[in-house]
Amino acid sequence: MRPIRPRRILSATALAASAVFALAACTGSGAAADAPKTTASSNTVSTLYGDVSVPAGAKRIVAFDFPEATALADLGIKPVGIGGYTPALPAYTSFFKGLPVITDASGLPDLEKIAALKPDLIVGDEFETDVEKNRGLYQKLSAIAPTVILKWTQAAGNWPADAAGTAQAVGKTAQLDKLKSAYEAKAADIKKTYADELSTHSVDLISGTASTWFLYGPESSHGKVLAAAGARFAAAADQKDGFVQYSPEKYSDLSKSDILIISAADAAAAKPVTDNPVFAALPAAKDGNVYTTSYFFPSSYRIADALLDDFADVLKKAR
Repeated sequence: MRPIRPRRILSATALAASAVFALAACTGSGAAADAPKTTASSNTVSTLYGDVSVPAGAKRIVAFDFPEATALADLGIKPVGIGGYTPALPAYTSFFKGLPVITDASGLPDLEKIAALKPDLIVGDEFETDVEKNRGLYQKLSAIAPTVILKWTQAAGNWPADAAGTAQAVGKTAQLDKLKSAYEAKAADIKKTYADELSTHSVDLISGTASTWFLYGPESSHGKVLAAAGARFAAAADQKDGFVQYSPEKYSDLSKSDILIISAADAAAAKPVTDNPVFAALPAAKDGNVYTTSYFFPSSYRIADALLDDFADVLKKAR
């Protein structure tokens, strides 16, 4: 529920790092003091705006933020309306094809478009600090249908909680738990299979343009996925923030990184970073241990799974 949230700093940082500061997001999974209640006719979900009663078996669901949309897709539920951005995973591209976009040019929910779809549930998210600022919009959405606003954090670090909140809202917690277990098993398998490589190679995750770059730490969504698979961070080892911005001359801070993974579709797309002379002089660059992935900022188990596949490929090739 926020204006232009650079693909929730997802794709925006991959394409234009400066967009990171547009992070005006809608997130949630509010703190629950008591266990949510479920009856035959409804689910009670804890949200940033308090407990919300959701009709059981909701069919017409609007997901105006992509974390909830992708969580629904992972559960096999097709929303009737989505936001203007969804991650570029082929499975999602085909699943969401042709669905109405119900956000405006700034990324905010369009009330008229949403109401026209006659939803019985609306889901989205925002930063906890934006709750009061967006309360009026939340109330207008709630007048259309029960609205579940979950908590979002910097660099998508809480995506599993967001997925869990979405699953709870649609009564599919058991199904999501199976996806979570499969993801955890895959991460554990990578950690075991590549134990030698992981013990001898540290890793750092970056994105950037010709004029700036970002270092992602263990608290970012992609950092948490790689950490689950046994990654040891170098420059970002003690970083508390999900991401930190640097100028190009600070690429020298990556001198202890054995493996560098860049948010980019391929080597050509990574050239704004790799063509920098300071970057090119790094040991990882000289050793051929610079790799790319399109799956920074996983917001769902399916994207996290794709990132694990890419990480396993990196470890196979690590020199």
